[in-house]
Amino acid sequence: YRGRMSGRKIIDDCHICGLHTNLTFEHVPPRAAFNNRPVINTPFEKLINADNLDELSVFGGRKSQRGSGGYTLCGNCNSNTGAWYGNAFVDWAYQGLRISRYAATAPTLVFIFRIFPLRVIKQIICMFFSVNHPGFHKAHEDLVRFVLNKHMKYLDPKKRIFVYFNDSNRVRQFSITAKFNINSAEGIKLFSEVSFPPFGYLMCIDSEPPDRRIVDISYFSEYGYNEYTDVTLRLPKLPVYTPIPGDYRGRDEVIKERHNNSE
Repeated sequence: YRGRMSGRKIIDDCHICGLHTNLTFEHVPPRAAFNNRPVINTPFEKLINADNLDELSVFGGRKSQRGSGGYTLCGNCNSNTGAWYGNAFVDWAYQGLRISRYAATAPTLVFIFRIFPLRVIKQIICMFFSVNHPGFHKAHEDLVRFVLNKHMKYLDPKKRIFVYFNDSNRVRQFSITAKFNINSAEGIKLFSEVSFPPFGYLMCIDSEPPDRRIVDISYFSEYGYNEYTDVTLRLPKLPVYTPIPGDYRGRDEVIKERHNNSE
């Protein structure tokens, strides 16, 4: 998150509409979706070379008393998207938390959500606007139209949204990232990630996701704004242990691989 200070104001381009103005603080995810406690934003460079990721507090970082988020949206974009999509997203998050607690050790959970699918996916996309560079909107004007018109349906098929259960108490947020495995013929994975318990989300841009277990919910965009319906999802519970975007290795797997590589 960036911005130029002017007195007590932060002036920059709104991440959604692009207006150069005073920015407001946008919680990512919304504050009522369990994002109402202070968080420590630790630089990626400190974490990626760490020998022990068990105690993240020792690495320090910038503390945000307001929760996860930043000054990314103008007043209009913040208030409009919050009013249109916020409550529906919070309800989705609360249902997700209840479900994840039903089976703490289950690798995959199947459950029926009762939600406003279009509102949920639009809030998720608003979150991706906030975690990406302010210029992100210039390359994705279709997404700008999609979130600023609450009744607009259907995502560009090249842009897909995926979800999984975040089986940890850790947060991970990354702007558009390219991931390439030299041992695979699948090509480059281009995605952005927002992971905040109980869920993790990926936006993939014209590519497959970095992990085949996560679930595509792009079809949420096919519902109407006022459609409140049952959606059945089979979601995997994946660990968020490392700071690496798209990495769902658990603690034991990471330690084992480090041990094998050191021999």
